[in-house]
Amino acid sequence: MQLKSGSIAATLGALAAGLLSTPATAQQQDAAQAPAPAGNAYDQTASEVDSLVSDSAVLFYQEDAGRVRAIEAETGLVWNGANGLSIAGRFTYDSLTGATPNGATRANRPQEFIGPAQPRREGERDSSTGASGAYSAPAGTLPVDPNFKDERKAVDLGVTLPPLAGFKLSLGGNGSWEGDYTSWSWRVGLAKELFDKNTTLSVGYNYEHDESKPITGIPMPLGSMGDRPIGKQRIKRVDSFVAGITQVLTPNWLVQLNWSTGNSRGYHTDPYKLVTLTDSASGDPFFYIYESRPRRRIRHSVFLSSKLALGSYVTDASARWYHDSWGITAWTFGLSEHVPVGGKAYVEPLVRYYHQGKADFFRNYLLLDEPTPTYVSADSRLGAFHAWTFGVKGGVHLNDRIELYGSVQRYVQNGQRFYANAPGNMAKVDLFAGSRSISVVAGLRFKLR
Repeated sequence: MQLKSGSIAATLGALAAGLLSTPATAQQQDAAQAPAPAGNAYDQTASEVDSLVSDSAVLFYQEDAGRVRAIEAETGLVWNGANGLSIAGRFTYDSLTGATPNGATRANRPQEFIGPAQPRREGERDSSTGASGAYSAPAGTLPVDPNFKDERKAVDLGVTLPPLAGFKLSLGGNGSWEGDYTSWSWRVGLAKELFDKNTTLSVGYNYEHDESKPITGIPMPLGSMGDRPIGKQRIKRVDSFVAGITQVLTPNWLVQLNWSTGNSRGYHTDPYKLVTLTDSASGDPFFYIYESRPRRRIRHSVFLSSKLALGSYVTDASARWYHDSWGITAWTFGLSEHVPVGGKAYVEPLVRYYHQGKADFFRNYLLLDEPTPTYVSADSRLGAFHAWTFGVKGGVHLNDRIELYGSVQRYVQNGQRFYANAPGNMAKVDLFAGSRSISVVAGLRFKLR
């Protein structure tokens, strides 16, 4: 079901970023943490020469109302050699089940849905029958595809070379495989430390190649639900650039500023999403068509973060601005606090707020008597909404080699539910399809040497 390109992917990606966190450089961590008189167990250099560290974790993710459930297992290995050399590898496995919104609106009567018609076999007569994946939505409920099931396997490899003429070069690659989606990418980064290592300048480039292979085939954009597919696969290519500066302001205060941009070309449409055609008088759903999205998307974002340490207490605050060529503008604000507990444990409460405006072509529904636009999508991921994330992370060092850690997060998404100007019965229908979820992470970090 295209985990790679969906909202679940975005959510799991954000959560999994905390599963096997990439350590900061020793210089950066030392700058963010002043020496603690008690010598807290979490106050340690991020990497030791000739160290080999394994890190494994499991994520459980569940959306409310029995929607998508995901289990993600991830394991990684990092070796830190002499002179800044570092080699890292990571393997990820995802399993998803449940139901996901198909883009259609709720209605005051039951609704029936079918998948694309299967291609004719040799000798068969042309017929409109033969559609696959039939399912229904009871009156008043959000239409969801109950056949949501997929698995993903991903491998990531990276190496950071010893500095040469003051420059540090990092290289890496990633591959991801699902039943209906394949992705691979490679990346390169360059960093330069200045002013006695108090300033670090960095630039990076990432290329990604995605291949969409929906199990029902590629539907005709804006075509009627149940129509035969027009192909088996489509490709998308993404170029991404990032430039940043990290600055040590005081021995216990570190700030970072990044600017990034991305240019993706090719197939962006979700082959499983529908748009409701609504009767302009009664407001009742009449039929459904497949969505259509532009074949290009340009993204820009600016990220600012600050880490301030008072002994072993570290406050992490961040803000991110995002805008793309589809008309979406978004802001993210985050705040967390690292609190030591005794000499071997820590907790990190966190809160995050996200606000997004809708894409230019987002529509909850289309009217039967209006011209069909070139691009339209009812995917709630492209609509206007705001969301809160509340959570707590924590860990304990059992000894010098073993650390147990975990986190619990609650995600709550809200948006406009009713529209007074909607036609007929549609004015009384909840049109928001956003999600609420809970996620739990448990992990083990083990220093092999």
